[in-house]
Amino acid sequence: MERSPFPHSGPLEADEVTGRDEEAAALVRLLGGRVPIALVAPRRYGKTSLLRRGAWLLDQVEPTTTVWLDLYGLSSVSDFAVRLDRALGSSTGRFREALDRVAGGLRISIGVVSAELRRSARSAPDATATTHALLESLVRVAEHHRTLLVIDEVADAIGVGNVLELMRSHLQPVYRELGLAFAGSKPTMMARLFGDTDQPFYSQARRIELQPLPVEAVVDIVHRGFRSTGRDAGPVASAIASFGAGHPQRSMELADAAWWLTEPGAAATADTWDAALAGVRSRVAPGMRDFFGMLTSTQQAVLRAV
Repeated sequence: MERSPFPHSGPLEADEVTGRDEEAAALVRLLGGRVPIALVAPRRYGKTSLLRRGAWLLDQVEPTTTVWLDLYGLSSVSDFAVRLDRALGSSTGRFREALDRVAGGLRISIGVVSAELRRSARSAPDATATTHALLESLVRVAEHHRTLLVIDEVADAIGVGNVLELMRSHLQPVYRELGLAFAGSKPTMMARLFGDTDQPFYSQARRIELQPLPVEAVVDIVHRGFRSTGRDAGPVASAIASFGAGHPQRSMELADAAWWLTEPGAAATADTWDAALAGVRSRVAPGMRDFFGMLTSTQQAVLRAV
């Protein structure tokens, strides 16, 4: 069974990321130099994929353990403790051995925090104290093992208890030892998080706005994908690059649709492009209608005017 060369339903693996060589190299330089960064882009724009690529390349330069912490939809300090525990619990090797030793000394067991916090209020550990212990374990190990902490959708922590204050109190003293990458898909909230003086992480990271994929990169990706599976992209590659406007996910969704309409050994045509575009529009229309229906009448009027 053939598999499409244009995955677009989730983050890519590090070796699948193309068209972002300059951005990935910049991440390696900054994170390797222990410069905290804040990567900002809309959802489905390839932030996580790029960070995976950057972390993978950094590991080739200097062996580094990456801890991935996703705060999307964060609801409480307890929720943060559970997510951090799971992120730390996914580590392996010497980093994990050191982590278990340090955590044990702080009377905490990595990987079981979720179960412990679900116990009755009388016997469950304090969520804030648990978070302190988890963060302390991380930073102590990072002092002796090259570590990169990636915090995705960090802006979702704004207003959630004292999560941001807890993170800052532990992370700021080890900025020179710990690689730190924040990422977020809400530009206004990210600007507030790192630009407002009343926020714990004010001026604490270098802001990087992820730009659209260059036209030539999209064209190259589409042609290579078709060619690698015995097909010819024909005029479809340039059509996708123009219509997709450099949006990674949308461009790959269009390429995927056109690829499925092109038989092995054949070349895509203008008719292929028309059919692919119509198919994608048909698939996304229900979601777009639902989204439009949730807007206020004023917002709907603005969109109609645009």
